[in-house]
Parts: sequence; C-alpha cells; structure tokens
Amino acid sequence: MKNIFLTILSIFLFYIGHTQSFDDAKKSAINYIKRVYINAPFEGAKKIEGEEASYYAVTISYLNLPQDSVFVKSNEAIARAQQAAEIGFAEPTIKFEMVEVLQNSNRSTFLFLCETLQAFLTNTLRKKLFDGARIISAPNNKYMVAVVNLENAKYTSIESRDKVAHMKAKQMVNTLVNGSTISSELILRTDESDQSTEVTSTELIREQAMGFIQGLELLSSSEMTPGKTTYIFHYKII
Repeated sequence: MKNIFLTILSIFLFYIGHTQSFDDAKKSAINYIKRVYINAPFEGAKKIEGEEASYYAVTISYLNLPQDSVFVKSNEAIARAQQAAEIGFAEPTIKFEMVEVLQNSNRSTFLFLCETLQAFLTNTLRKKLFDGARIISAPNNKYMVAVVNLENAKYTSIESRDKVAHMKAKQMVNTLVNGSTISSELILRTDESDQSTEVTSTELIREQAMGFIQGLELLSSSEMTPGKTTYIFHYKII
C-alpha cells in the first residue's frame, strides 16, 4: 500500500513540475497532435499539418518503464527529443514542452510540442520590432540571431538589399560578441519562468566569434512593416 501511494505521489509531483499553463490555442494544438498520435503512432520528430497551422511534435518512447521512473527519465527524454528534432526537422526548433506521457501496454511515450525558431522570433518581432544581434536562450539550445530592417526604396534590386542585410548582420554579431558586456537586454528568453536557464559565457562567445560571423545563415526575410524588409539570420551556439 505504501509503495502504491509513493508511486501515485511521484507521478502527481512530476506532472505538477512539468506541465505548462497553456492558453486555448495551445490546448487545441495539444489535443490535435494527441489525436494524430493515437490514430497513427509515430516515434521521433513529425511535422503535423493542421487546418489552421503546422505543428511540430516529438515523441520519445521507453519500454517497460516503471511508473516511479517517469520523473527520472523526463530530462533524458527532453535531450533525446532535441536530438530527434535536429535530425527530423528541416529548421531549428526550440521550446520543447512536455505535454503528456502516453501509456500503451508496456510502452511509455513522452509527447513534446515544440516551436520553430522562426515562429518564436516572428512573434517576438510582431510585438516589438528591433534591429541588432541577440542571444536566444532556451533550456536545451542557444542561438545567436541578427535582425536587420531595411527600407525597400533605398535599393535598386533585391540582390543588393540581400547583400547589405548580410553585411549588416555580420557587423551586428561582431559588435555583440566582441563587446565588453552582454547585457540582459540582448538575451531573449524562451521561458521567463525557467530560472535554471544559463547563458553561454561571454568569453566562450568571443573565442568563437569568427565562427559565428562566417556561419550566419538566413532564417527568413519578409515585410513585417510596410515598405521595409525584415531579415533574420541565425547561428547555433549550443
């Protein structure tokens, strides 16, 4: 009886510590990907096309996992989910949110909902547009990003505007990584409630500065404001 009570208590504490407070849109997405998985189980990363949006889901399964080991395996499952996402998705993904542990016979499946780096930055920029380099600090991975906003009328061709955007992005990153201080204003947190998230040290970033500048890749370019094109470049730190 005591063992049963401890098992139930550990599962309860696990869900209290790992479930998120989701809004209606996120709950709808979670319910949708759960239905997709139940109808057609999959392992690893899967991009699921819905009627209103595309969802990025990752499942990690364990066989014969004791109920009292679910909490112990959660961190390992998150790490495996990140690895699966890097292999399975064509674009960077962040914010791995464990939404449920699904039980089927002797199989325990951790279901994660993740967000693309582009979607996160687009939502951030829609709230407040900015120019400059930032560090995206997530619990499982970190990215250097540079945002460049250019007026379309100032350039005779798209090609020339693209080249200027790339040059400006490299300059922004160079200024950030070789500066004396990386302030909190230059760090975008994907989860403000996660106090355990740490940012890669300034010294390490400086040592890898040339790699950042040479490795910048274009993530997206679009007109977020009339008459201007917003370019987003990125480079994975960790």
